[in-house]
Amino acid sequence: MPVFEPYRPSGTPGDTGQAGHTYLGGGESASVTTHVSRCPHCRISVRTLGTPPPTVCPYCGRALDQTEERVPLGEKVDPPSQAEIDERLRRIYHRPPIAIIALLGSVALLILAWAAYGQMHTLRQWWYNALAVGLYSAVAGLFVITRFLFAAFYRAPPERGYEPTVSVLVPCFNEGEAIRQTIERIFATGYPEEKLEVVCVNDGSKDDSLTHMIAAQTRHPHLVVVNFETNRGLCHGWGVGTLVARGEFLVCVDSDTFVFPGSLHKLMQGFVDPAVGGISGHCDVENASVNLLTKMQDVRYYFSYKIMKAAESVFGTVSCLPGCFSAYRRTCVLAVLDKWINATVWGEHGNFADDRSLTNRILKDYRIVYDDEALATTIAPENWRQYARQQARWSRSYLREIWKTGKFMWRKHPVPALSWYAMMWMPLVEPVIMLWALFVAPVVAALDPANQTDVAALLFYYVIGVFSITAVWCLHFYASTGRRWWWGGFVFTLSYIVFFSWQIYWALATLRGKKWGTRG
Repeated sequence: MPVFEPYRPSGTPGDTGQAGHTYLGGGESASVTTHVSRCPHCRISVRTLGTPPPTVCPYCGRALDQTEERVPLGEKVDPPSQAEIDERLRRIYHRPPIAIIALLGSVALLILAWAAYGQMHTLRQWWYNALAVGLYSAVAGLFVITRFLFAAFYRAPPERGYEPTVSVLVPCFNEGEAIRQTIERIFATGYPEEKLEVVCVNDGSKDDSLTHMIAAQTRHPHLVVVNFETNRGLCHGWGVGTLVARGEFLVCVDSDTFVFPGSLHKLMQGFVDPAVGGISGHCDVENASVNLLTKMQDVRYYFSYKIMKAAESVFGTVSCLPGCFSAYRRTCVLAVLDKWINATVWGEHGNFADDRSLTNRILKDYRIVYDDEALATTIAPENWRQYARQQARWSRSYLREIWKTGKFMWRKHPVPALSWYAMMWMPLVEPVIMLWALFVAPVVAALDPANQTDVAALLFYYVIGVFSITAVWCLHFYASTGRRWWWGGFVFTLSYIVFFSWQIYWALATLRGKKWGTRG
């Protein structure tokens, strides 16, 4: 297998051992010499230590100014011990006894059966009194049930012993000490050192993120530090990282994501199939136990990965490789890089829909899959304002990409194609359906006493349907993980009905704005 050849700078004074390290008095080096390549026109610099420095600017193509800089040796940061890792895994995955799992499964099936019976029992009333509500309920229920059905056939890519060269891209904006922990855990994943490179991009941070990156680089010569002197956005961080990287495959990791040992290796196994262009790892919420909001997100994350992505992976059509932990074939990214970075919405440029947009450009010609055995955790928003901004950004990303992908999805397998076209209209009509079923219909019934019984039955079974679907994936979460906050799924459903489902209209109204995709 190809490996990264170490870069050994010439003319470094003193007796050098590891590339760029100057040893003083035979002990550990007190400082290192890093190479700085800077473009004053684009205000971007690339710091290298054990890897070849770039010679031209990835933006304008001008020759870069080349200098060397002495940097104090950073403090050594030990990665988590095996005992700590085992404890974290036990905390995240500690399945209940088999008897409880069987009981929960039976309860979930009974709830679904009751909801299905109610829908069929009131079919005549749906037809005459609320056709739109009934039709939507049937389609949405069928959609969710088929996700569980397809996910049951999901299998993770098998172990092949495949270890190509890998470049891990870590964009960062105001992450402080967290970025050092992220870098250390990437290098501690156990991937062969001679095949692993990390490209960390400081996206104009106003805190000490760059300082922590440089300190980490003094300990890891295969770390490349890219510095944007002004904020450019996530897709530019990925784009420059792709151009600077030397690996055959790219792994995108958020600056607040912690990768488990062995996960980089596992993430590569699906690429043995040349038709696979991208793979999503599995991410849980690191700070799930903090408050109600993070517990809710933990349950929602699990469903989006273990059910939704697993179902899509069966057909090789995973619709979004999350930026927190996913991998790409680098040649695939290079083929779409220019169009991806310079994409527009109604003629307006902006840094938006980065991970979903890149995924769908590659999905057009390649298979996109999911590996639930490549594990990582990420930090979720801990306050509702931050969460609302995140959901608004995701809604805009969804709107922008869903119709673009619909132009070619019909050429894929008929099952995921039909699912995709169902998803194109469901979020747009869902708030109206919920408004009618939960608020308008009861008012109409109050004004028409002769129709109150039928409308009451419709409303009752609609609520039961929503409750049953939520209960099924909440119980599945508990049966699979043992995490006691399984009820967080009901909090998500309630918040979605009351507020977050309506964000789709705000996202549509503000789709043309230039700055809606920023993450500040």
